[in-house]
Amino acid sequence: MLSTALVGTVWAQPDATVRVTAGADPMEAAVGETVVFTVRVEGAPATVVRTPSRPTTVNLTPQARAPQMQRFRMNEDGTVRRGVAFSWSFRPQREGTARIQPITVVVRGEEYTTDPVRIQVSSSRRGSEPTLTHPEGASGATLDNEDLFVQATATADRAYQGEQVVVEYRLFYRPGIRLRHSRLADSWDAPGFWREELNVASRPTPQMERADGQKYETVVLKRVALFPTRPGTLRVDPLRIETEAQGTVRLRRDGPALRGRFEPVRLASQRLSVDVRALPSGAPPSFDGAVGQFSMSARANADSVAVGEPVSLTVQVRGTGNLTTLSPPSLDLPSTIEAYQPAVETDVERNGREIRGTKTFAYTLVPRTGGRHALPPVSFSYFDPETGQYETVRAEASPLRVSGTASRATAGRTGDGLPVGDVTDLMTAGEADWGPTERRPLHRQPWVYFALLLPVLIAGGGLAYRRRGQTAEPTDSPASDASLDTAQAQLREARRLGDGADAAVYDTVEQALQAFLNERLGRNGAASTRSQLDRRLARYDVPEALRDRLYELLDRCDEGKYAPTASAQSAPEELVDDAHAVLRWLDEHLPSAKRPPGRS
Repeated sequence: MLSTALVGTVWAQPDATVRVTAGADPMEAAVGETVVFTVRVEGAPATVVRTPSRPTTVNLTPQARAPQMQRFRMNEDGTVRRGVAFSWSFRPQREGTARIQPITVVVRGEEYTTDPVRIQVSSSRRGSEPTLTHPEGASGATLDNEDLFVQATATADRAYQGEQVVVEYRLFYRPGIRLRHSRLADSWDAPGFWREELNVASRPTPQMERADGQKYETVVLKRVALFPTRPGTLRVDPLRIETEAQGTVRLRRDGPALRGRFEPVRLASQRLSVDVRALPSGAPPSFDGAVGQFSMSARANADSVAVGEPVSLTVQVRGTGNLTTLSPPSLDLPSTIEAYQPAVETDVERNGREIRGTKTFAYTLVPRTGGRHALPPVSFSYFDPETGQYETVRAEASPLRVSGTASRATAGRTGDGLPVGDVTDLMTAGEADWGPTERRPLHRQPWVYFALLLPVLIAGGGLAYRRRGQTAEPTDSPASDASLDTAQAQLREARRLGDGADAAVYDTVEQALQAFLNERLGRNGAASTRSQLDRRLARYDVPEALRDRLYELLDRCDEGKYAPTASAQSAPEELVDDAHAVLRWLDEHLPSAKRPPGRS
């Protein structure tokens, strides 16, 4: 890359052994394509080169604050020369000319300034494959790639193993185009990445943007944080959706715009790739794979306890990165304090443009001796991809004052074994008189067998009494069970349908819920508004929490059928499981059609 795109070489240099060059790759780029600007210092080790500030640019958007740094060695005429390179990533904003202003590098106190770099920017390239196609058999198509398309962007195309890369998919369509019945066309995958979904609006408000010199309305379809699990070039699948779009047509050039018919179309984003680098060597002992930016705190819930009383030590790790895979920090505790495996709680914030949050580890400590115990600091190491360095943070808890002395049994314990001191006293007692006992063994006592059979007899009697009551007293429960069984059978059919992108899954779940409510509330299939349904449920003292859960489930079914994005849809298994739970809960509060309303 550097050998083909180096420009801006410095000619007037104080030290002839040092050479500073700068260049960009590629020199001709498309809107949204990544441009890498590199400053290369030859003839000086990295320890004497001050990290330069990011250059100012025109018509370029930076992708990171700090540069990527790489040390290198080169052999020139039998002489080994050391050097260092600094790289920044940018993306062109619009068609035309982009410019990277001169940058100054300080080497051993001397300044070296490069020439400016100009980049020619062309219109957006959306890949060689067509982004819009029509199903076979569709005729009279009036929409093309310029009318609507899906664009994929990534925060970086080069990353370290474990570094967070956020990929966003946006739908662009010309103003006036209407869309309906949007859904995923097939599965989306990113092999080699750990994936964490970020929240996007289920019913987004379109925003006006310019692309390729044209105005478009745009909505976010999907935003996902990717964490590469291995080095190499990893691919991210295109996002493909199916929708029906309605444009406008003109019968003549100066005539009015008329609404056309809805056309079935298939849209696909471009395929992305990420060049993943392995983490550098030299990781500290406490490093366990965390990559990102983190901070840590530690505190105990008490500073004074008695011997044998538990103390909770809470360690919180906050920051940006893959919190889900963080391992508990190890504790280097003295032998006089026992520690148990921590309880772990993860609070991930998914509403922003990257994954961040807090992971809490609650350790239970039990002091076995009295006195003042100084808890050692907790260490946590991570790799910061912006600086390219390993960092270690430490948190200290206040000393622990333990009152009392260890009991005889506690002082003589060996792990979880027997109290050694007590056993030793019995074995060395010279006055011990060993002889047979007159007591009958437990297995020869008849009352023992009667006590074992008593619970079985009680349970059998209760079951017989219950069955007799059910036979003697007819109830209307069969009608209730029939409505519940019918709804559950529909949910099993929804689970069989499988793919969460299929609108039939959500339609079947919604039909099961509506049929059950019609049966129990006596609605005879008549449509009701949300407020009318809420009043009917309140008559039967249905808890507000259950009503909210029911409405949320119905909203999710509606979104799954009609929303233009599939990113917020739940997995079918999760959706069906929630529906089963809501039905069972409603069954406890709603009577059958034969029973009058009343309190449950």
